[in-house]
Amino acid sequence: MAFKDALRTKDFVVTSHLNLADYSDADALVSHGQVLQPVVDAVHLTESSSAHIAGLAAAALLLQHDIDPIVHMNCRDRNSIALQKDLLGAVALGVTSVVVSRGAKIRKGAELGIRNVFDTTALDFMTWIQGVNQADDVVPGREVMVGANAEVFGPKKSWKPKNLLRKCEAGANFVQLQMCFDMDVARSYMERIVAAKLTHRANIIMTVSTLPSAEVATWMRENVKGALVPDHVIERLERAPDPEREGIEICAELMREIKSIPGVSGVDLLNLGNIESVPAAIEASGVRSP
Repeated sequence: MAFKDALRTKDFVVTSHLNLADYSDADALVSHGQVLQPVVDAVHLTESSSAHIAGLAAAALLLQHDIDPIVHMNCRDRNSIALQKDLLGAVALGVTSVVVSRGAKIRKGAELGIRNVFDTTALDFMTWIQGVNQADDVVPGREVMVGANAEVFGPKKSWKPKNLLRKCEAGANFVQLQMCFDMDVARSYMERIVAAKLTHRANIIMTVSTLPSAEVATWMRENVKGALVPDHVIERLERAPDPEREGIEICAELMREIKSIPGVSGVDLLNLGNIESVPAAIEASGVRSP
């Protein structure tokens, strides 16, 4: 079952990530994909500013092994024509879900001989995909599910999710939230999302991770834009005799709580350590039906 079908038929979906910057050969990528396959509905293929296996190539490799890929496409690295070609190529391969983003600007890019493209905006590219989905003669019967990114924060009472609404109007079907370990903030944020009726237009997916150590948790909080890692999570990892096991338990607890938050359609797990920790956390959480 593809991710887009799981969103329509399951009460709670589970996905995970393979960061393409970690892979330089097909065997390792497929091997890790197969570790995740039994416990997730799809695998995100995330890009970085470094040289790595291309998203389309990685998707093709995973599809050969019946692993559903969610391909990330950013406007930093390609102009509009290249993005459009990649999207049509992805559809031809059998990809049914993508995440569209602006992409983080490469700092010191000029010094490295790298150019930030930004030929088009994420909203414009989403709108183009929406047009492709509606044009029966382009990819008949192959609608592409489009994802957008957003950060979780504690909103004021007057806040309205205007940016997310614009993304939905441009064609976003699901929203991938940034990593959040603060469930009080998550519940406050989702209350406003539900009140704005945004959940009628898009599926909301929250993100957590199996943290292997307090040092990794601290680095994520200080270096990843929008990542919310409270002090009590870091302190719990510091006190643990086995931090990696504690990180799995923390992730499992959070997954159970996330499933209880109104308006949330699923959870996505980042992999920050041993790939085996992801299925371990999912199994410990009990959020998957037998």
